Amino acid sequence: MRYSVGVDIGGTNIKLALCDKKARLRGKRTFSTTGFKDRSALIDGIVSRIEELISGAGLKKREIIGVGIGAPGAVDIRTGTVHYLTNIPDWREVPLGNTLKKRLGIPVFVDNDVNVMALGEVYFGAGKGAVNMLCITLGTGVGGGLILDGKLYRGSSYAAGEFGHIPINIDGPKCKCGSWACVEAYAGNSYIVKDVIARIRSGQKTLITKLVEGDLSKVTPEIISEAARKNDKFAKQVWIDVGQMIGIGLAGVVNLLNVEKIVIGGGVAGAGKRLFDSIKKAIKLRAMKLPAKTVKIVKAKLGYDAGLIGAATLVLYELHHTPWRTPRGNSLA
Repeated sequence: MRYSVGVDIGGTNIKLALCDKKARLRGKRTFSTTGFKDRSALIDGIVSRIEELISGAGLKKREIIGVGIGAPGAVDIRTGTVHYLTNIPDWREVPLGNTLKKRLGIPVFVDNDVNVMALGEVYFGAGKGAVNMLCITLGTGVGGGLILDGKLYRGSSYAAGEFGHIPINIDGPKCKCGSWACVEAYAGNSYIVKDVIARIRSGQKTLITKLVEGDLSKVTPEIISEAARKNDKFAKQVWIDVGQMIGIGLAGVVNLLNVEKIVIGGGVAGAGKRLFDSIKKAIKLRAMKLPAKTVKIVKAKLGYDAGLIGAATLVLYELHHTPWRTPRGNSLA
């Protein structure tokens, strides 16, 4: 059996894992991106940890068919160039893929982190069997990855899938992308928390205040969800409102692309049934009847390992260079 290595570059940590062709993980490692003084030091760290992962599993490099990397933001897939990493000094336009390929002597493929998650979910997760699918993540930001006609759709400049930056109002909260009233400006972690804190300071009565013992700096989406589970009216309404805004954005996607599945993952997705019901209701009200009736809204399946499995799946996808063998039979064998 031969393996691929999946690398998931997060905001503060990088995760690595060996993965077989059926997405089973064999050996995982995590290390912090803090403490690396510059991009060269971080690249050195990635190389050494990949090599340690391989040797630690008793394998040789020739048994590794490739390394797949999921990175935040826009990526030029031709060279594996990661345009920007917020936590690494001097990280601009770094050809990470080509650099690692030369250092490791193994094929390396790099793509946006939600794109690779979409691949993982469509081959091995909640999207299995779908030919047209949108995968979104609800976390610090709101990201998206598109599978169209059984292929990962990247767009003309490899920047497609940015669901979080679809504007859903004429005016609204400023978004970090530079625009305003984007889906992310209503449904990103920091925006949700900021709005909740502002409303509490304006006099809103809620169990959230008690759960954080009056320290509003401790408010998180998880705290809001806990309050909602304890039947706090305000917290429940927060998730209904967030779901409505996400659903309005998704209604446009449903009308435009007629996807059969929308897979939703990320930390905010942990808000559960109330959030999902609100999303489905908004789609039903806002989208055209036929595509709204046929689309399925499902929770992502791969969980904490979605980025790793997706990155490893990217290797299999690129090496086979073909989507499914049959319209309904996702296969990388």
